[in-house]
Amino acid sequence: MDSYYFGRPAPGGYDYSKAVTIKAEKIKKKYVTELTDEYVYINADNDVFEIGGLLPPHLNNNEYYRLDASKRSEYHDGKDTLSDCTPGGTLRFYTDADRFVLKVKYRSCCLGMHHFCDRGVYGFDMYLGTGTDKTYCGAMMQTFADDPSENAQILRMPAGYKEVTVEFPLYGGIQTLDIGIPHGAHIAKPAPRTFKPVAFYGSSITQGGCVSRPGSMYSNIICRALDCDNINMGYSGSAFGELYVAEWIGKRDISAFVMDYDYNSRSVEELDTTHEPFYETVRSAHPDIPILIVTHPCFWDVTENDRKKSRICRRTYDKMKKRGDNVYFIDGGRFFPAPMKDLFCVDNLHPNDLGHYYMAKAIYPILARALKGNK
Repeated sequence: MDSYYFGRPAPGGYDYSKAVTIKAEKIKKKYVTELTDEYVYINADNDVFEIGGLLPPHLNNNEYYRLDASKRSEYHDGKDTLSDCTPGGTLRFYTDADRFVLKVKYRSCCLGMHHFCDRGVYGFDMYLGTGTDKTYCGAMMQTFADDPSENAQILRMPAGYKEVTVEFPLYGGIQTLDIGIPHGAHIAKPAPRTFKPVAFYGSSITQGGCVSRPGSMYSNIICRALDCDNINMGYSGSAFGELYVAEWIGKRDISAFVMDYDYNSRSVEELDTTHEPFYETVRSAHPDIPILIVTHPCFWDVTENDRKKSRICRRTYDKMKKRGDNVYFIDGGRFFPAPMKDLFCVDNLHPNDLGHYYMAKAIYPILARALKGNK
């Protein structure tokens, strides 16, 4: 018997019979990057396709970038380069094409990691369907390890109209992204999302370490189950509670915030001085949204430092709950069953696909109830 931990999948209610479709070759010429005998190559940043999670490049210094790209030189502790990475980013469109070409030129890929497979680093995932009823089509992952700088691949799909969701790389950046649509095939805007985006802030685990492919990252699992965009502000080794990241999250139009931040703090004292101010910065911009405070998953014997950090997170929660805030607390030490915890991680630190699934399974019901109560 199936257990629907993430709710029973349901198609979206959008009436696609009212969708305005155009043939690929009729899109505005400024978006066409190449014409071949078979395909019209279209810049993914156009007025038909929808980029989620990240600001569309035309709104952010013409870059796929997680922070304000015009202020790159002001960022420090790795945020300047790690913001090139695109975890949580998506591209969505509606089409009757039976295939398309995904053509990408990469930048800033984190290559050669012994504990993280290349497909998770700079692969793309594709899903078909609307609402929360999306089916994974994994063929597009097979050749993206061939060339770390540029790649193009034909992705085949069932006949008929369908909504396509492409999930972006976790530890790789995108310089350019073009979609090749066959001549004569139609395209249209995707359906509106059920919820506004959910934002996540945290460490390498939040950024997706170390799943085998983008779709397995816990925040992507949750956002597919909710049908919302994923504003992923996970920063490998460098989630230090910088207020400029909190301010950026505050500027985004979001429905909830998951504050998965404690592990990267370089000391207990640093977490003590940054945790509550980070929360307050986001809260001042979003006074009513649910905020989930999450502590890091633990695969080892808990140390006194771990306990102190967890108490700091709990203290922020207790104070804000007493104040009447819409806030929740999740103890990451309880994500995984005690027996054989090694099955959930790759290196006694970073969760694998199974570990991210268990994290999503613990966080999703709390977030879903909070969002549905906030609608």
